[in-house]
Amino acid sequence: MKRHALNISCSKILKDNRIPTIYTCDGNNVNPPFKTGNLPKNTKSIAVIMEDIEMSQGESVHWLAYNIPAVGIIKENEKNCICGLNDFNKKGYTGPCPDHGLHKYLFRIYALDDFLYFYHENVSRLDVEEGIRYHIIGYGELVGYYERSEQFNLVKIAG
Repeated sequence: MKRHALNISCSKILKDNRIPTIYTCDGNNVNPPFKTGNLPKNTKSIAVIMEDIEMSQGESVHWLAYNIPAVGIIKENEKNCICGLNDFNKKGYTGPCPDHGLHKYLFRIYALDDFLYFYHENVSRLDVEEGIRYHIIGYGELVGYYERSEQFNLVKIAG
């Protein structure tokens, strides 16, 4: 099955691909909004996997969301979805919060020709990847960067 290239954009991520503080652990810790252009006509749902690809011990999933309505947008602080467990053992979005240096975050967005159904509550990344495997009809990604300011690092050390 041919996959369409999705046009992914976020008006809130800065021109240098910096993720604003509002979308991090130092801000409101809510997901940024995305436009998902060029959705195939038979798209029934959207899935998102967001990860920190700068982690020394491997990739770190910050957001695992699926069954997002296929309306061309993913809202800021999206609630109309189902969230699996991220690598912080939480369901939902956990924003960037690097302990040091500049980290690169990858938002992978999938257009699916069906909804995902699981028979257990604590859905993992592997579950979602297996579930979307034969249903991906479009794919796009967006990269963002975040580095905590010295002010936030000092609070983390003191706290």
